[in-house]
Amino acid sequence: MHEDMELSTSSPGPIDRVRTTLLATAEGFPVEPEILALRTALGPALDRGYFTPSEDERIRELYARYLHARTALHLSLQDLETHLPRWRRAKNPETIQAFALGWAAGCILMRAARYLVTEFHKEPVIRNLLNDAEPRFGIPDNSLDRIHRSASHPVTILRFLRAARFADRHAEDLERLRKDPDFAPVLDLLDQEKPLIELQKRSYAGSVLRYRWVRFRTRPVLTYRRIMWEIFETSGRAIAEMRNPFHAKRVPRKILHRVSGQLQPGDILITRHDDALSNLFLPGFWPHSALVIGHAEQRDALGIRVDADREKGSRPPHCILEAKKDGVRFRALEETLRVDAFVLLRPKHLSESDLKTVIERAFSHEGKLYDFSFDFTRADRLVCTEVIYRSFEGLNGIQFELQRRAGRFTFSAEDLLCQGLRRGFFEVVFLYGLPGNHFYTDERAQQILMRSLEELQ
Repeated sequence: MHEDMELSTSSPGPIDRVRTTLLATAEGFPVEPEILALRTALGPALDRGYFTPSEDERIRELYARYLHARTALHLSLQDLETHLPRWRRAKNPETIQAFALGWAAGCILMRAARYLVTEFHKEPVIRNLLNDAEPRFGIPDNSLDRIHRSASHPVTILRFLRAARFADRHAEDLERLRKDPDFAPVLDLLDQEKPLIELQKRSYAGSVLRYRWVRFRTRPVLTYRRIMWEIFETSGRAIAEMRNPFHAKRVPRKILHRVSGQLQPGDILITRHDDALSNLFLPGFWPHSALVIGHAEQRDALGIRVDADREKGSRPPHCILEAKKDGVRFRALEETLRVDAFVLLRPKHLSESDLKTVIERAFSHEGKLYDFSFDFTRADRLVCTEVIYRSFEGLNGIQFELQRRAGRFTFSAEDLLCQGLRRGFFEVVFLYGLPGNHFYTDERAQQILMRSLEELQ
């Protein structure tokens, strides 16, 4: 019970989680100049009526990036939505913060749909390409048509306009948030979206008239709760069709306890969700990774010293550093292993001095945003495997080879497994969930994992 209470008070709240995800996804959405430049570059393909493999990959990569950012933003809004009734009853300042986040997310989603989905949907060659399922990029069947219908549906437009009216009525409340340094970037995002909002108002004059007629007949009260619900519902209409059913994760508590007692700083967890919504757009059977930073006593034994804020944030039960949609954060093992299958890797041939370097490097990345553009050339935003990559690279001969996918260099969790094991950088300590709900250790675990990797390739 005490551990659960500590987890709840130490973990960031929904406002903070959604804020960091929003700021990260804002850069992950393709912008209009990028879309128009791609449209121009694809002119010859549109003329000839088909795409070469390189052209195919370029357009799918951009679309998959959009889908990934869209899904992450929608999941964050769901997280926020579950807390709305409590905030509404309390009538505290968090209500306007929640609206600011939801309104900024809605504007970004509508802008991206207007520039990307509409532009692609009007070209039959592109539309047919992106409506085909492509497992390599995590693109489901008929997704472009579904998102286009959702974005252009009169109900979606009317809800967007209703939220815009609510934002106008509460403009002073929103502007006061700018004094909060955490929320100033959110207000900056809204400033950037103002041209779109005005364009939407002008473009859908007929929708405004219909909206006013419906409003006159029904005379609804434009409450905060209703406006927020409509933002969430509108943003998720198409995404909901792509979701897999929720199910109980297969890693049982007894396995969690067995693993927790044997973790060491520098261990790596590679995980898999069978339902895989958050991993839908990542390559391979094993799509996610996290780094074990250990508990304070283990770090003290290695002579690791970090600043007071990070030391406080990494207190028990937080012994994992993991990049997810809400950023690079310290997390509890129970959160990281709320999955269906996992592998625990341990570095070989690293001295205590090397492990100290690994953990200190990892700590330096805590608090950074998630990189929805998957750009390994920048260090201010990281994906899950990049935390591992930047923590271990160059230590005692450890070298990772980035893989070129869809025109950019990346490093997936499965790349980490294959290179790390075959080059002897790591060894398998535990394997659970492959095949079935079996738990394997040491050499047996490594044999089964290596065999599965060979079969998947």
